Amino acid sequence: MNRHHYSLYVHNCRLILLLRQDPSEADNYKPAEFHWKLDQACDKEWHHYVLNVEFPTVSLFVDGTTFEPFLVTEDYPLHVSKIETQLTIGACWQGGNARMAQFFRGNLAGLMIRSGKLENKKVIDCLYTCKEGLDVQLPEEVASAVKVEFNPNQSSLTVEGDDIDAFDKVMQHISYLNSRQFPTPGIRHLRISTTVKCFNEESCVTVPDAEGYVMVLQPEEPKISLSGIDHFARSAAEFESQEGVTLFPELRIVSTITREVEADTESEATEGADDDPTVQETVVSEEIMHNLDTCEVTVVGDELDGEHESLEVDMSQLQQHGLEMSSSNLGLVITGVNTMANYEQVLHLIRYKNWHTEALFDRKFKLVCSELNGRYISNDFKVEVNVIHTANPVEACQQCHGAAQLH
Repeated sequence: MNRHHYSLYVHNCRLILLLRQDPSEADNYKPAEFHWKLDQACDKEWHHYVLNVEFPTVSLFVDGTTFEPFLVTEDYPLHVSKIETQLTIGACWQGGNARMAQFFRGNLAGLMIRSGKLENKKVIDCLYTCKEGLDVQLPEEVASAVKVEFNPNQSSLTVEGDDIDAFDKVMQHISYLNSRQFPTPGIRHLRISTTVKCFNEESCVTVPDAEGYVMVLQPEEPKISLSGIDHFARSAAEFESQEGVTLFPELRIVSTITREVEADTESEATEGADDDPTVQETVVSEEIMHNLDTCEVTVVGDELDGEHESLEVDMSQLQQHGLEMSSSNLGLVITGVNTMANYEQVLHLIRYKNWHTEALFDRKFKLVCSELNGRYISNDFKVEVNVIHTANPVEACQQCHGAAQLH
């Protein structure tokens, strides 16, 4: 009763994906095992693997490079069974023995499974290729004298050649690059390992490793500010309508950085003054554009009662911008890396509905946005919505008539 729908494992330096199909009316042979013969599977080094499964084809990317399977074997679909399917990581369920087996005994730096979705080459490159690494601009006079090779993520490079002077010039042009808008501060260790090839082994020398580091300083941090209308009132009928009440109709998301710059006060120096012009530090704030990755709307006070109130967002706008949304009785969370302008557009359309407003006088909400997995967080933007209750004219008239009789 073993029903292994799919598994990924290494066997004899080969990466193998088992992919069995559920039973169908036409139980014909279908691709079931995909084999890749890879040096990376047995070199005892870390590598980054991505598998895109679009049956009957499977695409493999190792360190951002595409590899085709050298062998694809077919098999019948799985047998019919009423046993529920469950996903396990690190072992396989052996139904016949009612236990886990075939345990994974190794190390994983990370694992991501996206069911029902494929990633394109651009996303895969982004997942693997770091935005910091080494680079070298070869001077023209030495370009033909040396050979330079990078590893896939440019964290190391190898220089080969016979001209010592050319080596010196190449080493002087090696640089460290970091294209992140807000780089993570800290030390980046460097090591230079040198191997010398000698014609005369007796006179050959050994060059010790040289070590150093690059210090990445703390970047100027952005301040994300949310602003807009934070207190307004709407009629009870609007809350109960199909459209509901928009919570952030004029929301504005702005990000600024503050930096100190040198201000030359030479122009302010008076004529004939003996003092030299001075240089002072002045604080400058400027608006910058960058991406957000999360905005969260939470209810302040009592949780949402699903029987008569809800928070809704325009799903077509979410999909258009590649954003995702999750919700609960505490509020909703929008996630996905996108521009502040696109987040504004989506947040403008969030609506609050309440189809039982008799006892409702106000509702309070809080909005917080962030980026880089919460590294930079905005202010708490709080909104209070009041409910305007209008008396029924017939009831009001009856109350007046009753009051007149009492008088």
